[in-house]
Amino acid sequence: MSGELSRRDLLRLGATAVGAAALSACVPGGAAESRRPASPVATAVNGADFRVGVILPTSGTYADLGDSIRKGLKLYLDRAGGQAGDRRIVVVDRDEPAGDPSGAVAAARGLVERDGATLLAGIVSSPNALAVRGYADERRVPTLIAHAGADALSRGQASPFVYRTSYSEWQLGQPFGRYLADSGVTRLALVYSNYSAGLEMASAIKEGYTGQVLTEVRPPFPNPDGDFAAHLTQVNNTRPQAAYVFLWGRDAVAFLKQARTELNPGIWLTGCGYLAEPDVLAALGDAAPVGALTGLHWALALDTAENRRFSADFSRAFGRTADVYAVQGYDTARVIVEALQAIGGRTDDRVAFMKAISEVRFKSPRGDFRFDPNSNNVVNTIYVRQVAGDPKAGYANRVVGSLANVVDPGR
Repeated sequence: MSGELSRRDLLRLGATAVGAAALSACVPGGAAESRRPASPVATAVNGADFRVGVILPTSGTYADLGDSIRKGLKLYLDRAGGQAGDRRIVVVDRDEPAGDPSGAVAAARGLVERDGATLLAGIVSSPNALAVRGYADERRVPTLIAHAGADALSRGQASPFVYRTSYSEWQLGQPFGRYLADSGVTRLALVYSNYSAGLEMASAIKEGYTGQVLTEVRPPFPNPDGDFAAHLTQVNNTRPQAAYVFLWGRDAVAFLKQARTELNPGIWLTGCGYLAEPDVLAALGDAAPVGALTGLHWALALDTAENRRFSADFSRAFGRTADVYAVQGYDTARVIVEALQAIGGRTDDRVAFMKAISEVRFKSPRGDFRFDPNSNNVVNTIYVRQVAGDPKAGYANRVVGSLANVVDPGR
């Protein structure tokens, strides 16, 4: 994924989505709002600005992911004219420090206590999200998690002030494990990055899968030298029917390039959808794993009016193909807009504001969007996608099945 939208680019939200007060990298210790040209869809805005504090990575392993979420946020705020509930929406952006929960809390505190953010959004890393959850719960700060999938956010550490617009690891793993078993896979190898998300994903797969797990292969995350030869040998030696792989981004590209020649051809390649998202397939080209089966809460090929519009608008705005991370940012922005509209922009009563958030429902590019009241987690359909050659789009995922209304078990 390319990095067209820098932190400075968020200032351009002023045209319709009225994006940023200046970002910390550009204006030390403060926030400078951009001008707001007239929007053809915006009505007069008379209330005080509604400030959204966004915490997303701008560098390191998660930079591309954060970039896509930002683009999705911007796209929907542009569509909404940068306002809702008679209030102009202003985005204040802060970098999410990788693997630094205390730094993530410091960013949240600065956004709320110095920059005047009423709502926090974003957060990619699960440890960071769990740390910010503690701050948000204690300070009663409305918060929307736009990526981090830690199951605890929907369970033991659920908070009435924290809702998640992305997924839980369990949602992606458990139903797909069951799907593999129902498809006749009785011997499975698991390959997953050796960090919290990978461990939770493997646990969820095993919860749904009723066959025999022959081996669990845990490459490091990230894998700095991109060498997966020993891990592929470990899979081959156990002779499974299928391998389920939880890797993404650069690691997924490196693994699949090597698997093309080093994975025994009789082993069916399956995995979490991040293994075959558009960025990975584009990087692979003709090395794309045709026939690989993955599960995810969105697919580019999903043939609905909302997804067609989103995908076309995203490509037009940013000159590249949309991905699931952008969908998560887009839906997060829509939740904010819909909730503000529902309460007429009156956010002083935070409990009432959270109630409005909990009741948001709409047609998303991923399908019907709604929150589960037991977990504060979005209810997802998990789409079963298969990599195929596409005469127009090159290699892409086609939707071959769906697992509807997957609700995290919650507390």
